[in-house]
Amino acid sequence: MFRKVLAGAMILAGLLIVGCGGADKVVGSPDKAILAYSELVTMGESPNMAAAGFSEEDNKNLRKMMIKVFEASFNGIVPLSEQSADDLANVFYDSSKARIKFQAALKTDDPERPVVELTTTPFNMTDNAAAFAPNDELIALIGMVGKLKSDGATDEQLKSNPEVQKLAVEVFGKYLKELPLQPEMTCAVVCKKVTGTDGNTHWAPDDVNALMDFITLGKLADK
Repeated sequence: MFRKVLAGAMILAGLLIVGCGGADKVVGSPDKAILAYSELVTMGESPNMAAAGFSEEDNKNLRKMMIKVFEASFNGIVPLSEQSADDLANVFYDSSKARIKFQAALKTDDPERPVVELTTTPFNMTDNAAAFAPNDELIALIGMVGKLKSDGATDEQLKSNPEVQKLAVEVFGKYLKELPLQPEMTCAVVCKKVTGTDGNTHWAPDDVNALMDFITLGKLADK
């Protein structure tokens, strides 16, 4: 389930790209750009945003879009208010900052398609079901929501119910903090030229899905 959140974030980050880069001089280095994409998705911020052509306004817009992704991802269990989704985003980002480190180094210095080696401890989304196994808190939340719905509560009423939202943040927050990680791994990320929202040419991952598979599953691209 949560892999959809990260995948959505990576796609949203890609949407901030204006188009394919031209022959202009590339601003920023490939390794810093890949760090920016990886850190923005998992931590909500990055000191390397400028290298990827992202502005502070882009980061704010990405966060707003991420809130919507959080709301949609957990909606099957309980409708989340925007504040609850924002609280959960903070839980996830803070947990990631404390648990995950990214290292990037230029492997192949190519003028058109440089390759960056990205090293981290990827999430283990294959164990996602185990991390989100039914527990007393989740059962209580599902029971509470089910009872209220059977009494005629609407989604909007559930979103404004402080007891429901408090329990939802506690249940989902615990899940986000306990997302399993894998041992340290390294992935080769091929880069391409793109045009950032600043109008300059920057580096970006050529295959966003492959980068997503590495961060969430530890899956290495086929060679």
